[in-house]
Amino acid sequence: MVVDTKERELKIWHDLIEHESRRDVTPEHWHGELIGHASALYRLGVIDDGELRELLEFADGAYSSVVDRE
Repeated sequence: MVVDTKERELKIWHDLIEHESRRDVTPEHWHGELIGHASALYRLGVIDDGELRELLEFADGAYSSVVDRE
């Protein structure tokens, strides 16, 4: 059950990071959603602190990439 929840939630997070219209129209909001979702997963015990750190670094890198393109 926990594995199913983790897989589902991480898929949602990865789908969000690939969501072009959100990313391109409102990159700040998109980045906030990524950070918020990752933080919620950590608070709920779905991911551990290492996984949280990885998601946050990935989100920050993706955000920087989008902003640097503008």
